[in-house]
Amino acid sequence: MRFLILRILTHSELGMFHEYRRQGKEGSKQRAVNFDWDVVDRVFPAAKDSDRIDMNLKYDTDKGIAEKKHWLKRQEKNWRLEGNCPTDKCYHFVVPGCLFAMEVDAGTSPASGSWAVFPAKSPVTKAILADGESSRLAKSAMIALHDEEGEHTWEILADARPDLFMSQQKGHAIKVPAAKIGNKGVELPPNPARLVKILASVGHTLPSAVADLVDNAISADATNIAITFGRPDSGHGRWLTIADNGKGMDGAKLAEAMRIGSASEYEDNALGKYGYGLKGASWSQAKVFTVATKCEGKPPHHLTWDADDMAGWIAKSDALEPWEQKATVIDKHGTVVLWKDMRPPQAMPTARGLDPHSAEIMLLERHLALVFHRFLEGKAAGRKAIVITINGTPIEPNNPVGHPLVSAYDLKTIRIPTEAGDGKVQVQAYLLPTEDEISNFHKAGGPEAVRRALDLIGLHGKRNETQGLFIYRHDRLIKWGGWHQMWDTNDEKTKLARVIVNFDKNLDDALKINISKQIVQLPQQLQAEIKKIADVARRESQKKYRKEVSPPPPPPPPKGGPGGGPGPKPEPQPPGPRGPILNPPPRPETPPRVAVKPVKTGKFVWKVTKGITGTRDLQVSDLDPSLSALVKQIAGDPYAIAHLSAFLDGLDEVDVQKYLLARKNN
Repeated sequence: MRFLILRILTHSELGMFHEYRRQGKEGSKQRAVNFDWDVVDRVFPAAKDSDRIDMNLKYDTDKGIAEKKHWLKRQEKNWRLEGNCPTDKCYHFVVPGCLFAMEVDAGTSPASGSWAVFPAKSPVTKAILADGESSRLAKSAMIALHDEEGEHTWEILADARPDLFMSQQKGHAIKVPAAKIGNKGVELPPNPARLVKILASVGHTLPSAVADLVDNAISADATNIAITFGRPDSGHGRWLTIADNGKGMDGAKLAEAMRIGSASEYEDNALGKYGYGLKGASWSQAKVFTVATKCEGKPPHHLTWDADDMAGWIAKSDALEPWEQKATVIDKHGTVVLWKDMRPPQAMPTARGLDPHSAEIMLLERHLALVFHRFLEGKAAGRKAIVITINGTPIEPNNPVGHPLVSAYDLKTIRIPTEAGDGKVQVQAYLLPTEDEISNFHKAGGPEAVRRALDLIGLHGKRNETQGLFIYRHDRLIKWGGWHQMWDTNDEKTKLARVIVNFDKNLDDALKINISKQIVQLPQQLQAEIKKIADVARRESQKKYRKEVSPPPPPPPPKGGPGGGPGPKPEPQPPGPRGPILNPPPRPETPPRVAVKPVKTGKFVWKVTKGITGTRDLQVSDLDPSLSALVKQIAGDPYAIAHLSAFLDGLDEVDVQKYLLARKNN
């Protein structure tokens, strides 16, 4: 967890240096260097906003290098480096535009490292700012570079100040075998280090990479999968383990599993595909990974790949460190994968009330709860129910069509011709309940129960973005949301429609499943059939939507007079120039809430949607001046606006806008 932090100092921060104040240049009373919150989140992801982050740092003094305790403390929007205001005259040069550089090892608590300030015109500053590694400083006041991200910058600093900055730690130099010319061509062995980088760039996130390893555990008949995501400041840096109680592997199977493109034999319902998942997922997150495994009644054994030490393609079996042995201990049988030297994401996740490390755990839990919900529910064909825990806490399944109020349509089977014979795809459409229906169903449990139910069925996001297809391969969800090429956009009115699509590995080639099992291409024939099935649920969703947006009818007039007898007859109204003026019906006490928003767009004349808070949003473009004028005229009458929005929504049922837009374009 070594980081290089860079900042261009501003006038207000230089009060940290006593010499700057002594020269009468101070413009504020600040005595600290600002640290941007996103940099602190990345370097110290386990720190809460209320914490004080302690660091032992080396720095320049008039008498040479000294070490002193510093700390970071939250101040309003950002953090500040406090604990040391140097009085040394060696900082006489500091002015706005100087480069502040800090090297910090955040894998321990307190953290350790060093810092220095370089003049704006220093060759060091010029060389660092001229390199692409500093590019993010153009839009951010401070950046944090991890490992290879700051390789060149580290070299510049280590050459200039070896007493404060260490050169980038590298593994053993790998000698690429020379090309061998033979009778039938040239033998060209790959460069191991570069090949590892290529394999690691498949596009995994932390949740999708962990899911790939959970696939392997399930394929090994595991029923318990324990994920441990250690605190990054616990002394071992950023690390994670995935342990299962599957059948384990003997030495030969482990060696083959560690081979890139292993020749593993997959069962009919196996979740693996290319013999790549273990290596690709692991290298996408970590430089070093170890696989420890044990068959029942047999001794355990392990192998390790280190991206910086791939000479000869030799997976190491060196003895593990004590903490690694503890992290990979196996009871009777099973497998443990240990990731070390994990790369932090460029942008750490944020969630209210959670530190970034806890937010990462939350996102991982949500991903696995959805992707493996059938296995957690015990509904995966040919598989026992499984239990997945993260740091000891069990994951609850999140079935996207599992709410009691969800309506299911007929299950259809579609045949797809392949070279090996017909493949089968099962398709079933579902209609979700509205937010009001969910709220009424859970209101006895209180506001928190309602919020949780809405959050789960919305997959912790906007429901409009989670309508569409949910595609499963052997009961494992691999892609969800959107209508692919069948409909261009996610219409607000169809957000209650979801379609479940199931297939097995026999259709991998026909559906163009990619190496990370995250991309699916549906053949035209299959899309045409799915579209027919989905259209029913989409139309029902539109009906529910229209029922929701229609303003409530006015209450009926009272029947009879006082005491229940016949009431007085209404007096006739005098005729006007356009006929008799009728008494308007009584209005409801509370008008429907409709927010009117004038917009400039060429895509629609009007658009009626439902807002997050339950209001109706009526967007009116300037394509039809008459409609725009009418809306302005009645803007102060909420009843008139409500009736107008309902009327316009009814026109959408017969695609009136399509003809209006066509007329405008001609």
